[in-house]
Amino acid sequence: MVLVRHIFLSLALLWTSLAEGSVRMEVVSVAHQGGASVGVGSGVRLQFEGPSQARHGIFLGDLVAANGRSEQRMLLDLDGRKVLILDRNEVLAPRARYQKIVRPYDQVDGTCTGYAMDHMMEQIARNRLAGNAALQAQFASEKGRTQFLVRAINDYYISTLHRTSIHGILKKYGQEFGLNCVVRKFQDPARAMAHVAEQVMAGIPVLVSFDIGPDMYDADLPLVALQGSKASRLDRRLWLPRKVGERYSGGHSVVAVAAFEALGKKRLLMLDSDWAEPRIWDLELALGGRTDIDAVEFHSCN
Repeated sequence: MVLVRHIFLSLALLWTSLAEGSVRMEVVSVAHQGGASVGVGSGVRLQFEGPSQARHGIFLGDLVAANGRSEQRMLLDLDGRKVLILDRNEVLAPRARYQKIVRPYDQVDGTCTGYAMDHMMEQIARNRLAGNAALQAQFASEKGRTQFLVRAINDYYISTLHRTSIHGILKKYGQEFGLNCVVRKFQDPARAMAHVAEQVMAGIPVLVSFDIGPDMYDADLPLVALQGSKASRLDRRLWLPRKVGERYSGGHSVVAVAAFEALGKKRLLMLDSDWAEPRIWDLELALGGRTDIDAVEFHSCN
């Protein structure tokens, strides 16, 4: 009787979880990057609640919150041409090692480079493809993660040792965490685009530091946060490197963490601390064409 009751209880819990889920996700093709068995760029089939037909989609990562837990999943709805952010408990999916993407802190004041260095190091730790035990220990607790963010901001904006030198600071972190940190610059936009895509596909985040022009860009894919039946459209603006001839309007730093192709374009998944969610760059628009590529630096640690 106890066994029968246990079976019925298990079935009840199963059907309850199915009823609460708003999206069923089936992995139909696998992209390997970031050390995961299901990486960003993997093809998925999405079935939303109700009689609607299944949609084609792309997996864009499980977002790791400040508490260290993966609480949200990011998906691209190809048929609806929009990016979705959902609570993971609302996505019914097979068990697998899905790629984890750091959910960026939204910065306080003009401290983007400190946040970018922090996000880059935490993403390296999440990928678990490089670095030593000290790196994992640093980002294993909320205290460690908070202390490193404060340290990165202090190192770039306050400390006199390597102040405003991204490469100098990253080299110091590299010595501590068992990483070799390098900086690259390019004159050819095509080489720059290939470099970033190759690095992130190999699980190596790239900190991109650049000059901005006077205007922001609108992403071609809207970003929508879903909670149950409630949908909230998020800011679709982007900071991109300035084009040749544009007025210099300051600098900015972001982190490229994954690459994928969708809707006929090569794209990058970016951590930009002006927002609390990852953003998507059109690779050609961001780094190709008339981009002032001489004013862009690419930093990586492996």
